Amino acid sequence: MHRTTEAAVATIITCEPVPEVLVLKRKANPRDPWSGHYAFPGGRRDEEDPSLLATCLRETYEECGIQLSVGNLVKQYPVRKAGNHLNQPVPVTTYLFELSEQPNIRLQTSEISCHEWLELEYIADSANIIQRPMSPRCPDVLFPCIPATEGFVWGFTYETLMMVIADRYASIS
Repeated sequence: MHRTTEAAVATIITCEPVPEVLVLKRKANPRDPWSGHYAFPGGRRDEEDPSLLATCLRETYEECGIQLSVGNLVKQYPVRKAGNHLNQPVPVTTYLFELSEQPNIRLQTSEISCHEWLELEYIADSANIIQRPMSPRCPDVLFPCIPATEGFVWGFTYETLMMVIADRYASIS
């Protein structure tokens, strides 16, 4: 069976009581290069998925129990590559969804250890962006990241958050 390497993720923003975004923390797994990292719900496209949007909807439901609908879709961002530092870049399509309030979360505990809602204002405040080494093999290589309860949001997820924040605040002004 041929496995495609395309992937899709859902960036889910809630409006009430304050704008927040959902991130999931991946469980530690020696076979997962993103093990222990914060990420958005999503994953690789299965051959049965008719589209990347279908992949995004399926993976979001599987990973955190949120049944998104096309009616909540705000925007599809251009394809970007994740995993460049692994020399195995995966093309990822990000879909932005907005919900009026936080839905109930039912985590897929075999893959996800916890979830967190981060306030957009917190993410948008440059005082909350720090520089840290993310690899013990390269302690002098620093990456921008945002502190979260159980670690740091960095890499592809951090870059996506910055893109969404820039987009959101550009459309307000």
